[in-house]
Amino acid sequence: MKVLGGLIFFLLTAAVSASAQVQDDSSFSLLINSGLSVTHANDPHINRWLEKYGYPAEPHAPTSFNFELAAMPAASRLLYSIKLSTISSGHNLSSFNISVGLHNAFIKTNNFLFFAGVNAGYHSDIIRLNGQLPADYAALASQYHSPLALRRTGLFLEPGLKAFYYPINYHSLQLGIYGGLAYDLYFNSHWGLGYYNNNHGKSSGHFRQLKKPADQLRVSEYGFCLSAGLSLRIHLH
Repeated sequence: MKVLGGLIFFLLTAAVSASAQVQDDSSFSLLINSGLSVTHANDPHINRWLEKYGYPAEPHAPTSFNFELAAMPAASRLLYSIKLSTISSGHNLSSFNISVGLHNAFIKTNNFLFFAGVNAGYHSDIIRLNGQLPADYAALASQYHSPLALRRTGLFLEPGLKAFYYPINYHSLQLGIYGGLAYDLYFNSHWGLGYYNNNHGKSSGHFRQLKKPADQLRVSEYGFCLSAGLSLRIHLH
């Protein structure tokens, strides 16, 4: 995926730049974070459409599973990260986000870190339409002999705060918890109607878009996001 490659390139470039700035100390910390987040960013228009045709509405505060890999040079206050998130509470919805982040530590001790910064990346949402359909949708489903789906993509920003606390220490390893408060801004495309042209499931690379239906809208989503989870910190030299 070109977007994923670009995000990884950005992260590596930033890490190399940081390394050049702290040549007097090449050690750094690697953070592996895993947890859940809840956001109030949602699309009320698509929920009304789903309810109209007998589908369960998507949660008003969807829950996501997050996995993040981050690095912080020992002589720097900057944290560089790459994060993958997937919706875990959707009914007909499949969703994922991939982003890179840059955060600055306002508090940095051996056991406590407090950051402010921003994540930016790409996201994709897919809704499977396996029930009642409008007449024009049903005609396309019959024509292509395949279940239909709605799909949209877009970019997003997530400025916010995050804190880490590590009460357990063993040599170069630390185990702790993290929490975050952010504001999500999703800049979505118009929903596209289409189908999957093979049996590889939800992979967006195999989605064939047929049209942008007139009964769907381009809706940007905004809302606060709370996150929490476990963090493993590894000091490397």
